[in-house]
Amino acid sequence: MNKLIEKNLITLLLAITCYFLFSISNSLKETSKYNAELRACAKMKTFVNDKESSELFKQKAASLTRVPVKFIVEYCKKLTQQNLF
Repeated sequence: MNKLIEKNLITLLLAITCYFLFSISNSLKETSKYNAELRACAKMKTFVNDKESSELFKQKAASLTRVPVKFIVEYCKKLTQQNLF
């Protein structure tokens, strides 16, 4: 009886540990995606005065964020405003 309780306890603790590791993994994925999008928007804003580079970086930011090119400027504005608060 004692060994059965011990095995169940080990299984329960292992399941809890796996759950927390999975949660941390998902959180890190979301954070890295957010940071990559923020960097793409920053590069796009850097070249806003150069027409050719601006269009190129808009396309790159749109492909990274999966937002259409015509909406990427508004998306980046919202993303940077979200970062401030």
